[in-house]
Amino acid sequence: MRIGGKGGRLWGFALALIFCLAIGGGHSLSQGEASVFPMVITDGLGRKLEITSVPQKIITLTPSVTENVFALGAGDKIVGVSSYSDYPVAATKKPIVGDAFQLNFEQILLLEPDLIIGDAQLVQSHMAKLEELGLPVLAINPTSLQEVMEDLLLIGQAIGRGDGARQVVDEMQAKIRRVTNVVKLIPKEDRPLVFVEVWDEPLMTCGPGSFMQELIELAGGENLAADAGGAWVEYSSEQVLIGDPEVILLTRPYVQEVMERVPWQQVRAVVTGSVIEVDADAFVRTTPRLADALVDLANILHPEIFQ
Repeated sequence: MRIGGKGGRLWGFALALIFCLAIGGGHSLSQGEASVFPMVITDGLGRKLEITSVPQKIITLTPSVTENVFALGAGDKIVGVSSYSDYPVAATKKPIVGDAFQLNFEQILLLEPDLIIGDAQLVQSHMAKLEELGLPVLAINPTSLQEVMEDLLLIGQAIGRGDGARQVVDEMQAKIRRVTNVVKLIPKEDRPLVFVEVWDEPLMTCGPGSFMQELIELAGGENLAADAGGAWVEYSSEQVLIGDPEVILLTRPYVQEVMERVPWQQVRAVVTGSVIEVDADAFVRTTPRLADALVDLANILHPEIFQ
């Protein structure tokens, strides 16, 4: 699994911001329901939103939401997307209406959307303007794998794809069960210590509240930075040396660089060659690919069991 090449310090902080947009506070929806319009639903900001009919023109304001709408079979209804909406490939053909920092409100109005869907943390900063323009906005705000599935059901209900959303979630749950049913039998002492390098200058990793930590634990590992002060934090090289992780996961493709770091030559992951690149998007975007990332990670941490 690989992602794009190494960039500069500014992109590192932008990447961290995008990661942070994957966390927040969620809502509850126990099961998928057939979509009956008109309907009133409650979104991730606790707002009541009335949807009178099946949306025909949807704008998605985060790459995760774009991917989810495609996953539910409604990609043809999308008329505008946010920057970095690059999965599936068809998403790259859609007009871009903004990014994590600003939206092109004039373009959004020209597209005449009947539903805008976005991450609550991003949308909240633009909510007043969107409401002033009379635009219907659905905000999602998942903080865990469970809430990602609940939000898929919510989006499915809102866009008239409730049955499809239920099928997608059922497939995710099946993958999760296959992993967790095995992992629960693995003793604590056999669960490898994992360090995730999100960025190198400054050195950054994931902590509590991140999807990557949740996936590490579900896949039968322990996160070296499990006691860090946040979901995405700076971490020192000395802390890695002291922690001595058995596996190092990289969100960018530079294994050789890490393997050649002189101070880390005695770190167990470097000694055994357990420095592995992963697809950052699959591990942090709040989409069905999180379940696939869990399966991949279980294969990495426990190849003797899962491969």
